Amino acid sequence: MNIKSRLKDSCLALVGRVTRRCIVMLPQEARSEYEIFDLRAPYPTEDRLQIDLREINPGLITASLMGYSGHFPVVKLWESSPYEYAGPCDFVFNLADGSVHIAGHSWGQAPVPQSRRFCWSFTLHSNGIKRHRITSHYLKVRNRTNDSLYFQGDNYVDHELQSKGEPERIAQLMRQHHAIGPVLEVGCATGAVLDRLDKEGVPSYGVDISEWAVEKARERLGPGRAWLCDASSEEYPEALLRHAPFGTLVLWAVLEHFQNPFIVLSSLTRLMAPSATLLINTTNADSLSHMIFGSDWEGYFDWTHLGVGQVSVATIKQELPRIGWRISQLETEQAWDRSADPTRATLREWWASDARFRRMLSERDLGDIVTCVAVRP
Repeated sequence: MNIKSRLKDSCLALVGRVTRRCIVMLPQEARSEYEIFDLRAPYPTEDRLQIDLREINPGLITASLMGYSGHFPVVKLWESSPYEYAGPCDFVFNLADGSVHIAGHSWGQAPVPQSRRFCWSFTLHSNGIKRHRITSHYLKVRNRTNDSLYFQGDNYVDHELQSKGEPERIAQLMRQHHAIGPVLEVGCATGAVLDRLDKEGVPSYGVDISEWAVEKARERLGPGRAWLCDASSEEYPEALLRHAPFGTLVLWAVLEHFQNPFIVLSSLTRLMAPSATLLINTTNADSLSHMIFGSDWEGYFDWTHLGVGQVSVATIKQELPRIGWRISQLETEQAWDRSADPTRATLREWWASDARFRRMLSERDLGDIVTCVAVRP
């Protein structure tokens, strides 16, 4: 932490003690809605992005195309010339050739973004007031393979880094619920969870649909631990089945990827021993974020989320007992959104700064991510 950050935290703590309030630093956009440029913009897009500019005040407008460095849109790829904005109109960006239009007029040629995520930044100077807005977009894709690009840039910025704390969390849940081996992890990716369970002395095995990820897992763990397998096909490797029945089934950030999530879970249940433990971490289609953002929900960003609309607190509570599992723990967390749009950032900033908001979402099962532990009676 640098000196500036320490000074800021110290000042906030001092003001908090004096006022007996929880002091939070909000971004500049939170100061006044009149300084936020009024528009409507889709989050996902394909070949043609259209943004509905709704600001009624005329003035001089500029636009910048922004690219990402890691998780942040800080790379300016292109900047427009000033344009005399007369009022509500359409802004169109053609991702096939980079052409930019405003109110039906050509506004130049921008480079086509090379990554799935990009932003547009609009600034309007009108009657001495500066109105600003950044919009956030991602390119919808279909039928790509889950190769290295999926794990390192196309879907995750860095899968290993972003999921760094999850293996320890799984190990803790297993200890807490007295889960035993052998463990079957479906969607083992590059083997981080299996590697962590090795330190616990728990025998564990995994499957994944990504050939690249399974190869990385084998490099990390050695042979006989991870196999290439589409669990929805019910064609499990013979070498894996030799370790059945399994004492624990881990489906961590994977259930939402199946087109028929609970049919797959039913099939996997047949590989489990009596009194086995099930650990699930998945998306919640009943979340507050999904209710607010609809088709712009973050859950749709990953094109391999084939069943993301079917998995929720309600369906988990309904389907697990039918399949043969008794739920012993279920909770939701997070306001999951990666959009740079300041109006969308509100939910994640509330989640980060207000314990009351976190508790409200948790108690009403409105968080974006579900963690569920169940046992097989």
